[in-house]
Amino acid sequence: MLNKFPTHIICHYSEIALKGQNRIYFEKILKSNIKRMVDEIASGSIKKIERLRGRFLIHLTENGQHSTDIIQSTLQNVFGLAYFAFAYKTDSEIEIIKKDCVELLQRFDFTTFRVTARQINKQFPFSAQTLNEEIGAAVIAKLKKKVNLSAPEAICYIDVLEEATYLYTEKIKGQNGLPVGTSGKVVVMLSGGIDSPVAAYYALKRGMQVIYVHFHSVPLVSEASIEKVRDTVEVLKKYQLNAKLYLVKFAEIQQAIMVDSNPKLRVILYRRFMIKIAEKISKNENAKAIYTGEALGQVASQTIENIAVVEDAAELPVIRPLIGFDKQEIIRKAEEIGTYEISILPHQDCCTLYVPKHPATKARLQDVIKNEAVLDSDQLITRAIESAKIEIF
Repeated sequence: MLNKFPTHIICHYSEIALKGQNRIYFEKILKSNIKRMVDEIASGSIKKIERLRGRFLIHLTENGQHSTDIIQSTLQNVFGLAYFAFAYKTDSEIEIIKKDCVELLQRFDFTTFRVTARQINKQFPFSAQTLNEEIGAAVIAKLKKKVNLSAPEAICYIDVLEEATYLYTEKIKGQNGLPVGTSGKVVVMLSGGIDSPVAAYYALKRGMQVIYVHFHSVPLVSEASIEKVRDTVEVLKKYQLNAKLYLVKFAEIQQAIMVDSNPKLRVILYRRFMIKIAEKISKNENAKAIYTGEALGQVASQTIENIAVVEDAAELPVIRPLIGFDKQEIIRKAEEIGTYEISILPHQDCCTLYVPKHPATKARLQDVIKNEAVLDSDQLITRAIESAKIEIF
């Protein structure tokens, strides 16, 4: 008799399969991430995780069999998984498979169906096509349902593996990408706005371990942006369990720039100082790049000319995953990952302080460097880093 609850989870990855000799490294980290993230929200749910041919097989404890909803929501946030399925273990004997497939489908209300079998076990005496036909005939005879291969209301998946045969009715889409921690460490400049959390998401999706840096102008403005960033990091923790946030005081630097620089260049100078501070934090943390939420042409500081001038301040790569996105694309992704409602809460961004009516849209590097030269940059940057508050999530 088929178990009442799913006993296993079959996890498939896609991109990792292309990693050649490095594949085992990516598999090891993905397996560890799955275990840690499920244990965080449903401790005691996993008995063991096996690596099988191109997939992982999670053995659920009895507690895990009753916690499928919470496990599903967690696995959907594990980068590296293409899809996964809650599965029922059965015998690799065709008559038992028939009986269990009929019993499984009986639990659902449907009119049309299809059977999709995969035969990995070369010792199994029937082909996948034969299984499809035999199981389909049994379902028609026992349940009086109709076959629809193109748009069925129910699908019975059958995976005949070397270890056993597994049945399931749904493939649950994962995040794809690479497991967090496989691509090194980066710093993400996280504002209180919509864009930078989405940039952080894409850093995590490419396997980065992310450290967050937020620049604020307290006490010249309220702490609203700090609270928003804390809430945002809590949301992003569903992709990376452990997070570090640097809260960097920026008011002193802004006041120095306001007094001693060309007003049209203020925002460019703000951005260059932010990049320089983020780079020093990156080097202290052994991070290899800086991520920002900039999108081309969105605001005055994000013209191609101004981006080039700002990037000149960095030695490390500055990565802008949203550079070709329009605002609606960014908003849709922010809504999808759960950061949008936090980002639209009111706050005063530090970059809005002392902004001129007509900021430069095509700043020249020589002019910016000339303005920067009158500032005590090293001291300003050192004090900002030394006074930064570090929070662990």
